[in-house]
Amino acid sequence: MTLDKTSAQPLYLQIEELLRGWIESGKLRPGDRIPSELELAQTYGISRMTARRAIDTLVMEGILFRRPGKGTFVAQPKTPFAPLTVFSFSTAMRTLGLFVSTKVLNLELVAAPPRVARDLQLPPQEEVIFLRRLRYVENQPMAIHISYIPKERFLRLLDEDVTSRPLNKVMEEISGLRIVASRDYVEAALARPDEASLLGIRQGAPLLLIRGIVYAEGELPVRSTKSVFRGDHFRFFVAGNNLLEVKLPGRVRGEAQAGEEWVGLSSNMLEKSGAQNSIVSRIEK
Repeated sequence: MTLDKTSAQPLYLQIEELLRGWIESGKLRPGDRIPSELELAQTYGISRMTARRAIDTLVMEGILFRRPGKGTFVAQPKTPFAPLTVFSFSTAMRTLGLFVSTKVLNLELVAAPPRVARDLQLPPQEEVIFLRRLRYVENQPMAIHISYIPKERFLRLLDEDVTSRPLNKVMEEISGLRIVASRDYVEAALARPDEASLLGIRQGAPLLLIRGIVYAEGELPVRSTKSVFRGDHFRFFVAGNNLLEVKLPGRVRGEAQAGEEWVGLSSNMLEKSGAQNSIVSRIEK
């Protein structure tokens, strides 16, 4: 491939696409070393700075990784995972043929933080079960899962094995309830010192964060969750009629008090013209 130096597309983007193409086609496989900045510069008649910019982008996305003194290499492909708390993380990973293990960091009774009390529809400071787990995939720390669970109906969980079986399954057996759904929000986040230490990454590294509420039949909230996943190893996918929510400042069409509101827009609504047709009547503060 040759670069088109007359194109409006910057040269660094053309080099980036070239490298992506080699990886996607299998010309470069996980563990392979890519050409150095100098080699790319000499081959394609560009500056090393241009080559470096293209490589830096792919490193930040987790597609490439650097080994000091050795070069830049193709990373293992990211693990796809549907961002739904109701799904079992361990089951999903095993379905992909990956070895999963779990370390329990905390399993105890605590006073429910305000957000958790709201999620679980409990009085402020009500005691709940606090479960924090470190999840390993192929013996590498990949995610931290935090769950708050009402002690009513689930107190026996304190004595159960929550490392080898899906948590939802254990909760169903204890309570007799059937867990049927979850409502989740995915955000970008940066690793805090404690998270970085547990996951073996640098402080400030990119994470994917999910906050969610798990429901049993009858729309009964039974678990409030927070999960963080290493951004260099995971990408999330969704399907169907997805809902996009946008936080807007101030008043929205006079339907809510001043402040910050979340406005929901569904994928089919976004195809229509005019903001008025795209605003969902539900506004959450």
